[in-house]
Amino acid sequence: MKKHLYWIALVLLISACSKAGGGDDGTTDPVTGTNTGATQPGTGILYYDWATEGVKKLDLKTGVKATFLPYNTRRNGWDVSRDNTWLLESRDDPDDYDGEIYTITNVKDNTIVSQFKKASGYANLTNPLLSFDKKMILVPPTYDDGVLILDLQGKILFNLVSFQGKKLDGLVVWMPDNSFLFSQGNNLYRTNTAFTSATLVKTFNFDTWGNFSPSPDGSKLALRGGNHLWLMNMDGSNLTQITESNGIEVWPTFSPDSKYLLIGYNYTPTNQLGHYWDQAIIPADFNKYNVEENTDKRVLIVTAKGQKTAEAADGITLWR
Repeated sequence: MKKHLYWIALVLLISACSKAGGGDDGTTDPVTGTNTGATQPGTGILYYDWATEGVKKLDLKTGVKATFLPYNTRRNGWDVSRDNTWLLESRDDPDDYDGEIYTITNVKDNTIVSQFKKASGYANLTNPLLSFDKKMILVPPTYDDGVLILDLQGKILFNLVSFQGKKLDGLVVWMPDNSFLFSQGNNLYRTNTAFTSATLVKTFNFDTWGNFSPSPDGSKLALRGGNHLWLMNMDGSNLTQITESNGIEVWPTFSPDSKYLLIGYNYTPTNQLGHYWDQAIIPADFNKYNVEENTDKRVLIVTAKGQKTAEAADGITLWR
């Protein structure tokens, strides 16, 4: 089955108090015009995908939500640069069933920065990621190729098929210094910037884990462990559970200033291997937050402007 990874922009309306028992900070609800006492957690743009509505974009400063990309079944993955200037997409090659077209586009004027064909192999659909400095592309492992590092023209700079005798098939993410993290079994590893070696960051004891995300300042890592979210220092120390509920939390994503986390809660499986979740924001401060509905006033529910229910997502989310 073709797997789509989606990122969208949301309209963020904060409708909860910043702390239980906290003072009134004068924040006004843009929907009702009433004072909510909420704190806007920084600025930036959120991206998420929802069903067949395409990729949405929300400017947190203005609260405006718009379509960033229309829905397209040929799109396999995409990423947005940290400065919101470039869009990287991977799409099916219409002339080659085993190939993909990678395109980097200037977001401002829609001009093409780079475009090239990548041979991805049968059913090896990929979700490439731009490095923090926009100089390289990280391609998650496929059955045929393992992990690839490409330059912006598609030249292979590095290829890691296996590690310690085992084929790679887990998640990979960039670090701010252009090293990358990868998972293998219950272990999390980090390469050096020359990609010549990798060191163990942490061995986890969860039955299931994943969705790991480093902070933009490189100091912390958020991840899903079991049914809830956890936060630790980047050296593997101080692993701490940060969410609790009767359900499942997924996909923690750091704010650009590394102070907050966009999270998924009320994770709900659907038919045909699908899933969706609601979204909220919590501080990335190692405290534990109860994300049950109307339970913890410190949890800031993400709602679209003009709406009162939490925004749902069904794929990878970004905060840029």
